[in-house]
Amino acid sequence: QAISRESAARVLGLRRHSRMTTSTRRRVAVALVSLLAACASSGEGAWKPTPALRCDADAEAACPDGLVCARGSHGWSQCVDCTPKQFSYDCPSWWDEIVASAEHLCDLKCFGRRGSQCVTVKCDESQGLVCVSSSPSWRQCVDCSADSFQEDCSYWSEDLVVAAEEQCGAICHSRFRLL
Repeated sequence: QAISRESAARVLGLRRHSRMTTSTRRRVAVALVSLLAACASSGEGAWKPTPALRCDADAEAACPDGLVCARGSHGWSQCVDCTPKQFSYDCPSWWDEIVASAEHLCDLKCFGRRGSQCVTVKCDESQGLVCVSSSPSWRQCVDCSADSFQEDCSYWSEDLVVAAEEQCGAICHSRFRLL
C-alpha cells in the first residue's frame, strides 16, 4: 500500500506549526515512507521471527514439528527453531538461559548479527562484526566496512555513533536520524 509524504507527516505529527523547517519535515516524511516500504516488503528472502511459543520442557511433544523446547529459568521454556539461518536470526533476542539451552539442543552457537545486541551474545566475527558499547547497559554488533557503516549509522543514537566511529576508525556522514 502506497503511503504519501503528507500521510507520513500526519502520522508523525509534523504539522506546519512545529519547530521543524518544511525541508526537515519533508526529509523525515521521506525517510519514514522509505522505512515503511522496506518493512512492508515480504519477499521470499524476508526474515520472519519464530513466535515465542511457551512449552513444557518435560513433555515429549512439547513443540510443533521442526521446533524444540529450550528450558529457561523462572518456569519459562520456549520452542526454538534449530535450522541454522532461523536460529541465527532469533537467538540474539532470547534470554541467556534460553540461548544456553538452545545452543545445547540445536548444537549451534548463537552470535549477534549486524544491528543486534551483544550484551548477552558475542558478535559474529566471521561476518566482520565488532561489539560497540554505547552505555553501561547497551552494546551492539556493528559492521565497520565503509558501505555498511554509512548505511547503518544514520539510525543510531548519538552515543552509539561516537563509540562506533572511535572503534571502527570511521566517520558517520549522515547524522540525520528518525525520531
